[in-house]
Amino acid sequence: MNSKLLPALLAALLTSVAGAEYVNKEYGFSATPPKGWKQVDAPGVVVAFTAPNAVAGFATNINVVVQPTSADMSLQKYTVVAQAALKQALTDYKLLGSRDITLSGKPGKELMFSGRQGQYTLYFIQNFVLSGGKVYGLTGTTLLKDKAVLAAPMATFAGGFRIKP
Repeated sequence: MNSKLLPALLAALLTSVAGAEYVNKEYGFSATPPKGWKQVDAPGVVVAFTAPNAVAGFATNINVVVQPTSADMSLQKYTVVAQAALKQALTDYKLLGSRDITLSGKPGKELMFSGRQGQYTLYFIQNFVLSGGKVYGLTGTTLLKDKAVLAAPMATFAGGFRIKP
């Protein structure tokens, strides 16, 4: 294959699965939502995006939260703190899995969990990383029965997430 053609093909592929880049100068990050997803206002988050089709009145979504952390906060400590907060916030919280990841070139953590909020039984994929005295959290949410639909858009979003120096 022509080596000059490969970058163009890769760019075309990425454009077909990802939407326009979102840049947040206040919190110092950029992210690229999946193609066709819409930016929406949501309380308590910096930015949120929803999938184009709601199912049973619920739209699969991905949001970003940025919070300050103490100077002694480690990824391991934050993982414990995050899980304790989730147990308080979600009825029937259940950790389904966790793994180490790289997010924006930094070591991070991914948690997969379920729980209830109001009438909905939900599935979550949460990625977080510590950088510059802040925690950057990316959370994807869908109905538990539809959990298979969340992996690809969350991978696209996390792959395009960049913390700016």
